[in-house]
Amino acid sequence: MKHIMDNNLEKIFDFLKISGNLKNTYRYGDIEVLNNESTADHSWRLALMVIIFAKELDLKINIEHALKLAIVHDIAESVTGDIPANKTMKNSLLKSEKRKDEIKVIDRFKKLLPGIHGDEIHKLWHDYEYAETEEAKFVKALDKIEGYINWVESGFKYLVKADDHHLIAIYADEAVKNFPKLVPILKILKLKLKKEFEKGGLEWKEEYNYPFKSV
Repeated sequence: MKHIMDNNLEKIFDFLKISGNLKNTYRYGDIEVLNNESTADHSWRLALMVIIFAKELDLKINIEHALKLAIVHDIAESVTGDIPANKTMKNSLLKSEKRKDEIKVIDRFKKLLPGIHGDEIHKLWHDYEYAETEEAKFVKALDKIEGYINWVESGFKYLVKADDHHLIAIYADEAVKNFPKLVPILKILKLKLKKEFEKGGLEWKEEYNYPFKSV
């Protein structure tokens, strides 16, 4: 029995070592980000947002499940690295390859981790990826909103260097449409982002105000 437990612990440590690479996986690929955010940084703040906004908005969701989704959602990037959305959204082949590579990593983690642990990581990742639950829709929308926070913090000096201002301006719209209770949060961040656009002399179009008629 002790041998089995020791073997399981070794597998868990192997998993933690690999997944720990998220601390050194920087987001946005080769795009310069002023605060050098890692995927682990992003996942930590996303988890914090889950706790705060679920209670602030009095959401009828399973917070524990949502927290697990936030922690696990980008775990495949510990192996694949981060490929920015501005690249995958413009290249369907790249997007498909990214999905295939990440599935391989999650399948590998399922085999590496003993028993229920591997099964849980696998199920959580797939739930988030395909938005199968209300918790997944909530976390996917918050994930996009967290991107806005990062852009606002980086400010107009970063925004003027970005190659797709349109994508940045509408980045969270579709995800929030699928979980509209987060509209008040998105509205505040749109206002902040609009100010940064204006500071950088960037055009802010009327359509960027979605899902609001005016801001």
